[in-house]
Amino acid sequence: ADKAAERQVRLEGVERMLKMSMERIKIAMIIPKLLENPNQLKKVLKGTRYEEILGPIDNMIHHLGTQTGRSKLPHDHTTMRIVDFFLVNHRIHRFFPHLMRQLEERDRQLLAAFHFLLESAHMHLHRSSRSEITKERKLHAIYHQNADIQKKIEELKASLAFQKVIGKWKTAAKGIYLMKVEEDLANKKWQNNVAIQNEIEKCNRTMRIYHKGSLERQRELEEELNSAREAFAKMTKKNLHEEQELRSEKNKLLLQLQSLLKKYDTSLGEKMRENLVMEDQYLAAKKVLDEFMVQFRAEERIYKAIVVKREEEEHRQQQQRLVIFMMNRAAAKIQKYWRNWKKELRKRNRRLAKKGKKGK
Repeated sequence: ADKAAERQVRLEGVERMLKMSMERIKIAMIIPKLLENPNQLKKVLKGTRYEEILGPIDNMIHHLGTQTGRSKLPHDHTTMRIVDFFLVNHRIHRFFPHLMRQLEERDRQLLAAFHFLLESAHMHLHRSSRSEITKERKLHAIYHQNADIQKKIEELKASLAFQKVIGKWKTAAKGIYLMKVEEDLANKKWQNNVAIQNEIEKCNRTMRIYHKGSLERQRELEEELNSAREAFAKMTKKNLHEEQELRSEKNKLLLQLQSLLKKYDTSLGEKMRENLVMEDQYLAAKKVLDEFMVQFRAEERIYKAIVVKREEEEHRQQQQRLVIFMMNRAAAKIQKYWRNWKKELRKRNRRLAKKGKKGK
């Protein structure tokens, strides 16, 4: 058990060293690119536990800047210290995944080979006797399966030979059939050529007829075109003559319009002057009217006061005459009624007196 534990510890140590070596190879591949862009390196490592290397990197860059004509890194203690720091702290490459993706093809192949080596070492270091026996059994079973497969292959080869013979017969039969088909195709091709030739002749006759008709139609159209051109020329000449007449008429009308405009402007100016004079007269008359209306309103107030008093006096007198008339009329009516009553009373007394005498 102790030996097995010791062996396990050693195997884990070997595997850990291989993994560390792979990580150091990764950081070693991107060290030149990191030093080419120190500003980006500072931006990423600032505030981490790896920022102690930023000072030596600045010193190295400053040293390179003071030495003109040198662009490569010097092989001195500072450079080796920086490289050792990156190799010891190989996890820094995880801060720059884009640089890992931008590796050259040769570096990618190297990483792939080391990764394959790491997996192979892991597989060989962790194999056991039981797993080896299992693999041997699987290989033995594969061997027997291979023997069976070889027998089947021989049988398939014999079957393929027979199939090849049958295939040759089928090929011969197909060749005969193809010859017959070719003869039929040649016959059909000849028939098609004859039919095509007949159709071509028909099309040529039809095209000649159409061509003749098109020539006749073209001549008719040319005659119509010539007549249309002559008519157009006559119409153009007539239109030009009418246009000249209309232009002269237009010029006459324009002259008349200009004279009318001048006359209108003259009459309008005179009317405006008359209007201004009349407006001045209107303003003066309006001023006089306003002064008169002031006096008129004062006189009108006096007139209305006199008229109102006179109308009231006339109305009072009229009411008084009406009352006297009513009283006189009422008195006359009463007197007439009294006279009639007295008259009727005397008549009645007379009738009564006559009846009294007759009764005695």
